[in-house]
Amino acid sequence: MKKIIAGLLIVMMLMVMIIGCSEKNEEKSKKQDGKIDWSDMSIGWSPANLSNELQVALTDELTKELDALGAKLMTSDPQGDAVTQVEQVENYISRGVDMILMSPCDAAACGVVVDEAKEAGIPMIIVNCKMDNMDNALCYVGCDDTSAGEMLMEYAAEKIGEKGSIAILRGPDGLDAQIKRTAGIDNVLKDKKDIKVESTLAADWKTDKAMTTVENWLQTMNLNAVICENDEMAIGAVEAIKGQGLSCEEVKVFGIDGIDSAYESISKNEMTATLLQDAKAIANRTVEVVQIYEETGTVDKEYIIDWVIVDGTNINDYYTK
Repeated sequence: MKKIIAGLLIVMMLMVMIIGCSEKNEEKSKKQDGKIDWSDMSIGWSPANLSNELQVALTDELTKELDALGAKLMTSDPQGDAVTQVEQVENYISRGVDMILMSPCDAAACGVVVDEAKEAGIPMIIVNCKMDNMDNALCYVGCDDTSAGEMLMEYAAEKIGEKGSIAILRGPDGLDAQIKRTAGIDNVLKDKKDIKVESTLAADWKTDKAMTTVENWLQTMNLNAVICENDEMAIGAVEAIKGQGLSCEEVKVFGIDGIDSAYESISKNEMTATLLQDAKAIANRTVEVVQIYEETGTVDKEYIIDWVIVDGTNINDYYTK
């Protein structure tokens, strides 16, 4: 009996050793002669919503850069729905991808998958928009949205002479970018006693919703400016102002993101300014961070991309007709 037990123990030990060697060989397969074999790497990318121009730009640039490396990129589109995004990321986890990149559409609701990815041993980089649960994420790559709100509001206040009536178009309530951009705007307005906020409503990043909201405002309000937390809403605000027979000199419009339609609007002397959230720079930096992690096993917790004010004075540097 003792011989049988001893034999079983030896077999079990051999099996453990074989499995261990197999895992080590798998780890080594991605790195040979000091170089990463990117063709053996799969990455899941979960943008917040591919109907958003900035998210499309991020996706295009990430796809181009990762294709150039030779990595396999899988892309999903939750269409701005947190439940769908969680399900799609959980699918990446169950498929055993090597890394997940996510731009969360809800700062709180999407946090569960960060923990799930960590438990599965899959590193996750949060891109463009932070979430409440960042502890188990590998890192964040993108802009700082609080500083965006502060920079935009300071600039807008100067353009309307530090006084007057304004209205604010917010992004989707609960999204990290909305929360922090609103906080930044509010930080500045605390010290602007001669600027009155007539109304603030969520238009959810959408051009048509923003247009309808501003049309309604202009029926009862005399506004000096509309502060928009993204450019797509700013475009809607511009259309509403023009539709009421007003000029964008009378009611100035300010946005955030630096998308092409905003540049075109600025070049036509419609929008006053936007803050450039450089999708190409964010995507390029994200891919650099992926490379750093795969080569060294460690990265910083944040990689912040600076905002740039684009207005009539420098629009030609960013937009050609």
